[in-house]
This record gives sequence, C-alpha cells and structure tokens, in this order.
Amino acid sequence: MIIRDSQQEVFPHTPHQRCICHFMRNVLSYVPYKEKAKLADYLKQIFNSPSREMAAIIAKMIAQEYQTSYHKVSQMLEEELEFTLTYLAYPTHHQRKIRTTNLIEGVINKDLKQRSKVVGIFPNQESCLRYVCLRLMEIDEEWQTGRRYMKITKEDQNLEQNDPLLKEIKQMKERVQTQEELVAI
Repeated sequence: MIIRDSQQEVFPHTPHQRCICHFMRNVLSYVPYKEKAKLADYLKQIFNSPSREMAAIIAKMIAQEYQTSYHKVSQMLEEELEFTLTYLAYPTHHQRKIRTTNLIEGVINKDLKQRSKVVGIFPNQESCLRYVCLRLMEIDEEWQTGRRYMKITKEDQNLEQNDPLLKEIKQMKERVQTQEELVAI
C-alpha cells in the first residue's frame, strides 16, 4: 500500500495505524445491506477488545463465520486487520485518539475551511502555507492542553441477544477480565 510505504520512507521504524472506521467501511462493502448491521456488530467486538490477542481471536472467529458466504470479508480480516490494531500497543488514554482518523480529518478540515472563507483569497502560495501551518500549530496546542474532541459512548445496546457468536465473544472477554483480576490479587 502506498501510504504505508511513504510513511516508512519519511518516518522509518514507526508503526502504521489504519483508521478503523475506514477499515470497517471497506469490510462492510463486501456484504449486502441485510448483513451490514450484524457484521458491524461483530467488527465492533474486535475493536472494543482489551488486548491485541483477544482482538485477533475474535477476528478469526468472525473470519471463519464468513469464510464460505463472504470470502472477501474473511480475506480482509486475515490480511488487513493487523494494521488496524496498532493502537492497542499504546496506553489506554492514547488509544481513543489514534485508532481513527475521522476525528482529525473532521476537525482540521472543518476548521481550515471555515477560517479560509474568512480570509477569502490568499495573495500567494506562501501566505496560504503560512496560514495553514499557523492554524495547525494552534489546533495542536488546543489538543495538547486537553480539549476533548471525542465522547466515548457505551456499546450499542441493541445487539442481538440470541446471536451465538456474540455470546461466545462476550463470555471470552469476561473470562479474560476475571483472569486478569485474579492475577492482580
């Protein structure tokens, strides 16, 4: 993929985080409308996992579920999932900021668009570049000082209660949390 190659060229030895929202959209594009909600619930279970290992196990379960009916879904989960789980290697308080780019894209694009309308026409390319750099520095300062850009919501309460795969995933998560509590004691 070109983005990963460019990133490694400019910033060697840095991990690549693929946006989970864009990944989910790509995976969901391989199933018909009637399957999208169910698959989206499954994918959310992967990204709400407490560890990379659990996320990989859940992804394998989902890939096996869709292997025969939607092979492309299984293929994407096996080949591309690794790059969406990079955020799990970081401390919990950083994870929500780096797992998706939608927040960054939305805030920056919206802000730059609104501010540039006020300016109107830039006299030259350098003035436009100075303006964008200055505004990005201001946005970075706002982020550094703790402005909250994202609300963490509870998991969707409308998940199918009779879905055997979701039940198995939930039980597995509960076992791991219980084991982690026992180890802490």
